[in-house]
Amino acid sequence: MSDLFYLQDSRSYVGNDVLWWAWHGKGYTTDLRKAHVYTKAEAQAMHDARETDIPWPKDYIDAKTRPAVDMQYIKRKEVTRSGIRLAQPRKAPAYKFHCSGCGRFLNDVDRYSQNCSNCGADNRP
Repeated sequence: MSDLFYLQDSRSYVGNDVLWWAWHGKGYTTDLRKAHVYTKAEAQAMHDARETDIPWPKDYIDAKTRPAVDMQYIKRKEVTRSGIRLAQPRKAPAYKFHCSGCGRFLNDVDRYSQNCSNCGADNRP
């Protein structure tokens, strides 16, 4: 095992991703390619100064990485440039509410503003 370390800021996460100290202490990153690599002495000193900075052995973390694609860097129009025709997204059907008393369909206005016109049940949330 090497004596190189990444330094995690354990105060928060981005989704399920760990936040690492970025190169030269310039903020934080979830991308290990942009994470600063510390010696054991540097990592220990950083942790001693702030206990929420957790030193992780570089070899251990490198073995746990996986490739990922951040959706903000991809564009749907690139798919069509490749010759693929994307289907138009279908509109989701509206949710239908049933009366809790008689089972009849209710529209949103009836559901929220008045009791069921068929049986009188109160269906308001």
